[in-house]
Amino acid sequence: MSRPFPVLSRLAVVLLGALPLSQLGCGEPEADSPAADDAIQLVYQGKLTVSQAQSACRCQLQVVKIGGTVFHFGLDLSQSPPASFPFQSTVPGTLVSVAELPITRQLNVRSSASGQWSVNVVKIKGVPLRASFVYENAGYVTTKSQVFEIGDGGVTDLSVQFPTQAYFSLAKAQIEQQIGALIGAPYTLNNVLVTTVGKAWASMFNPMLPHGDPGAQVTTTPAIQFPASVGPIYFNEAVAPDPTINATSVDGGVLFGNLTNGRHSFTAVKAPFSYSTLSFVVQDGIGLYVASPPHGIQSSNDSLAGQP
Repeated sequence: MSRPFPVLSRLAVVLLGALPLSQLGCGEPEADSPAADDAIQLVYQGKLTVSQAQSACRCQLQVVKIGGTVFHFGLDLSQSPPASFPFQSTVPGTLVSVAELPITRQLNVRSSASGQWSVNVVKIKGVPLRASFVYENAGYVTTKSQVFEIGDGGVTDLSVQFPTQAYFSLAKAQIEQQIGALIGAPYTLNNVLVTTVGKAWASMFNPMLPHGDPGAQVTTTPAIQFPASVGPIYFNEAVAPDPTINATSVDGGVLFGNLTNGRHSFTAVKAPFSYSTLSFVVQDGIGLYVASPPHGIQSSNDSLAGQP
């Protein structure tokens, strides 16, 4: 939800003060100058306005809007028998923060009754702002997005499929049993990553289903070694992880697990189409990583839902 500008400017201060000036691009000759450093530190301390800092370091600053919607995912286990959450149903009250800057949790940006959230931030004009987002809510598993490069137009169609802790624990236990049966030994799954290989039009904001581009194979850099890490595990047409299939179904879902800390990149391959590449940074304290359409592994394939 929207925040008053004084709160938003504090977020801008955090973002500006925490990033190396060489990344921010405050004018070519002055990027590393003490004057620019001093100006940004004064904003960080609340002693300069953004406008004054811009003049001091000869930076071109701009305010951009970032926002999105928090969607339910999986089964509602509070019902008997359990039932799928309705597609596009949303989760209110979710705390959203920037993973790279834990201090942004203190801004208390939360999803509204309709699941939507937004915040204005200040960035250097012409230079992408790199940020990933952490979603937290009581009864839900803490979830982190991929790293976004936010341009001068901002981004307002972020989406996350957010599972309850109960559903995540149940689904994880089932996958652990499946993998354990394959390798003949107990298997524990952590650092789980889930995304969708989707058609060009795939989006959580688009009611057309299924989203997936069937027959694609997902690759990752660096490569993972089974069973220390696991994946890709593709979701079948019933939206269930199935270790026995070797390419995406019409659902498009794919899962990796036990990823090491650090940066991992993911894309897909299926001729003659091209696919976007996602980058995640895996870190301690977060067990689930999710990229949802329209910012999953998007395909150039624009065929109708359920078609090759």
